Amino acid sequence: MNYLFSVLLIIAVFFVWRYLFKKIKILDRPGADLKWVRWPVPTLMWIFAYISFVLTMIWFFPGTSSNNMLRGLVLWVLPILIVELIEELWYMWKVKFRIPSIVRLVSHIWWAIIAVYVWKIGVWQELILWSFVRHIPQYVFVVFFVVRAMLCINAINWIDWINAQASWVSAIWFLTIFLLIKFVVMRYYTEFNNRDILVLTSNMSLVLFFISLVSTVLEYKPLWLLRDVWIMFFGFSLAYLSVLWWAKIWTLVVALSLVIFDAIWVWLYRILILKKNPMKWDYTHIHHRLLWLKWTRPEVRAFVWIRSFVMMVLMLMQSANRLNKIIIFVMMALIFFWVNYYLFIVKKLKCGLDLKKD
Repeated sequence: MNYLFSVLLIIAVFFVWRYLFKKIKILDRPGADLKWVRWPVPTLMWIFAYISFVLTMIWFFPGTSSNNMLRGLVLWVLPILIVELIEELWYMWKVKFRIPSIVRLVSHIWWAIIAVYVWKIGVWQELILWSFVRHIPQYVFVVFFVVRAMLCINAINWIDWINAQASWVSAIWFLTIFLLIKFVVMRYYTEFNNRDILVLTSNMSLVLFFISLVSTVLEYKPLWLLRDVWIMFFGFSLAYLSVLWWAKIWTLVVALSLVIFDAIWVWLYRILILKKNPMKWDYTHIHHRLLWLKWTRPEVRAFVWIRSFVMMVLMLMQSANRLNKIIIFVMMALIFFWVNYYLFIVKKLKCGLDLKKD
């Protein structure tokens, strides 16, 4: 029943704030580069997602409101969101000052490090490879978490170009975490370092799944758009929740392998082929490559949606079999990179959209 009421609360908060944003005309300005013609819509909806998440956790799961792990997510993602908010306001011509991209990147890394040290995330973490068990020093965990946070944020951010695509991928990832804890970890494991953290992670994941699912539905038309600010919230949350309990991380990696592989491909292509800064944006992401191959937007969206869902189900079917998950991950990686290498390196097709033709 709590879950049902939490969904209703999330929807209510979203629509109230959307009405307010339209009333005071805080809307985006649709670009003319590769976007279809549409009316301006609210894009600062991350405020609603953030408020909905906090209210739902406090209201329906009051026992977790004082937990350091929840505070770590709520408090330390906020500075990142404020930095991205300024960037979005600049894009909307509401402020004249723009924060340099290097400052934004450093702020993401800095707050990720602080979240680990202040809330003691990872102090109990162990590396488990079958019979091999070794405690992970916190400084090593910090490096791992920062890399993972940047990967999650950018992997989700880089597919946020077709409506409801990034929000759906985020929803699948949050749902994967919840189902893993509920039906795999709790069922196949008997010893836990901290069972309360598992329960907290499960509840937070499900609430964020509801938020991202509502976002998927309402972004489809769109009634609003995610933009970078919201993506930072989802990306950081994904990285944060996936390391709180650590176990079954291969399931999460494989379930979202498409966006992870794409992020790696784009980085390598920019560095090795285009000879440019990998952080400099362009139109070479997977949806751009598929559109260049004459796919339509609905076809690209359906492909990303269906593949993400199928991979989640496939991983959950493996239960506690880590070897199978590693094998599937390697196979998916080989297929993805071979197809892209053959099409865009060997056959020399355009790796993305040609702006001169748009």
